[in-house]
Amino acid sequence: MAQCPKCGKALKLSDWRQACPYCSTNMVIYDLQERLMLDADKAEVQNYYFQKKIDRLKGSFAGSRLAIVRIFTSLLPIAALFLPVFRLTLSAPFEAFDGNFTAISLYNMVSSLDFGKVLELLSSPETQTAAIMFVGSLLCLLLSVVIMLVHLLCLMMALGPKGKLRNYALDTVFLLLSVASVVLFFSIPENSFASGTVGIGSYLYIVLVIVNFAVDIAVFKQGIEVKHKQCYVGGIPIEEYFEMLENGRPHEEIRADMYERLTAIQREKDEKLAAELKEQEEAEKREKEAQMKNE
Repeated sequence: MAQCPKCGKALKLSDWRQACPYCSTNMVIYDLQERLMLDADKAEVQNYYFQKKIDRLKGSFAGSRLAIVRIFTSLLPIAALFLPVFRLTLSAPFEAFDGNFTAISLYNMVSSLDFGKVLELLSSPETQTAAIMFVGSLLCLLLSVVIMLVHLLCLMMALGPKGKLRNYALDTVFLLLSVASVVLFFSIPENSFASGTVGIGSYLYIVLVIVNFAVDIAVFKQGIEVKHKQCYVGGIPIEEYFEMLENGRPHEEIRADMYERLTAIQREKDEKLAAELKEQEEAEKREKEAQMKNE
């Protein structure tokens, strides 16, 4: 329920006029400047808490040289997938293939895959083991790429309460999936639809995942100093403003200090603008004099 800003009486729905029915004060313009200042104070305090979160996100992602290196090491493993991951020979029910299997080959195979026939392989006793190993190997490879992208996004939350634990968990899953992909491929028994050997891309992929894990550990061990942007409330640095409130300084004194500082800030801006205009006028004057001499 709304109240009159002067007398504090509760207003009814029928009290829609500007004048208070109890004290006849114009409620729209009564102490308008102070109410606007109070709203501005609240907005600047809220902006301070929001800015702290933004600063922490920036610091988490690229707050130090090592953190910037971590961005690249988080993405670098994907480059290994464009090298031969497997030396592979495929036949029905897969599309015929014989050569170096890379990330592009995996995409082409998945996009043209007949999942019904793959399910038949998985359910047939004769091919079940080989199919599980082969499909599991490719699935682990795909999931590791997904984890890599999730890890990259989570770098922005690395300085959160559970940031370190989250990153280490993702790094561990990332490494386990990449190793599982190779182990499962090695374990594929002889069959009629897939055969091959592990390529250099798989080994390099695992090495780069380990490097990423090591860099992640180094970042947390070194630590990141978050640089917070200075925020103000009515021209007063917000830390000083909070200290004033804690010390119980009267609101009227705080407001008077704000007006004084805001006036000084505005005066400084006006002086700076006047100096720039004067400099611009002098430059134009010199340019005109130079043109006159040339003529």
